[in-house]
Amino acid sequence: MTARQQRIFSTKLQRLAWGIFCCLTGLLSVGREGVKSWTGIITPQDTVEEMQTSFRVPSEDDFDGVDVKYINPVTWAEETVQCRTPENPFPRKTEAYTIDVAMTADRAWRIGMRRLMKYLHQRRTYTATTSMLGWCHDFGDHIILSDDIPTGKTQSCLIDAMIYDFQEITLHVTEPLDWSYANPRCWIQFQDGRPSSRMLTPQRVDDFTLTVPYNDDLHPGDWIMDDPDIDLPKLLFCDSEKGARHGIVQEVAPSGDSNCQITAPEYKEIFYQYDDATYPGDVA
Repeated sequence: MTARQQRIFSTKLQRLAWGIFCCLTGLLSVGREGVKSWTGIITPQDTVEEMQTSFRVPSEDDFDGVDVKYINPVTWAEETVQCRTPENPFPRKTEAYTIDVAMTADRAWRIGMRRLMKYLHQRRTYTATTSMLGWCHDFGDHIILSDDIPTGKTQSCLIDAMIYDFQEITLHVTEPLDWSYANPRCWIQFQDGRPSSRMLTPQRVDDFTLTVPYNDDLHPGDWIMDDPDIDLPKLLFCDSEKGARHGIVQEVAPSGDSNCQITAPEYKEIFYQYDDATYPGDVA
């Protein structure tokens, strides 16, 4: 098999498995796209420049429907499925997308619905420049980003003191927290760069102090709070109605002498809401 044939075959497998090509430790690989948990947090404490957000304004040139052409595995004939949203059965502009792979109508429709959901709901792209942290992330990683804009309803700060028992963990932070947020929630970024596996519900003690329920996943006994050579844990505090910004790493590129820039289009679970659905049939 030639290199070109291998590339074509790999592309077909990647499409069939809903995967994404990525480069891990210098080797080409295939990653999974879909609903996934976050792998890291990027806060203003991690960046050397302000985070930038670009926004794609809706226009009449946007696709609001997708037609997917695929190969029927029984007849080996090309067939087409129509990907539409229930509220818009007759789109203004339809993308013609071809998958040169044998698959069922359900799978072809699910792939098309992923594309359609991104056309409709993926409007923002985030760009952040870090010193070293960016190199810890790979293509396709789900990350959380924050800034210090007051209207953004997110705050990030360092945790400079911590005590715990097996009921709760008490945290003291370096900046006053805005407890006017509606139903505030928080994440913790540990010293190895990993974030807490879920959102935490904080309880206010004072402007600089809060408690969160104890959980083994937080492993507070492993935190190193008295070593000046090790960064302190970070707290990301946010409004639960809006939350922080979620992105999928699209590119990690060098920036300047020693920095790197991360580009991440926004991530929403709505992109994948049809992944287990059944093709409803063509629009009458």
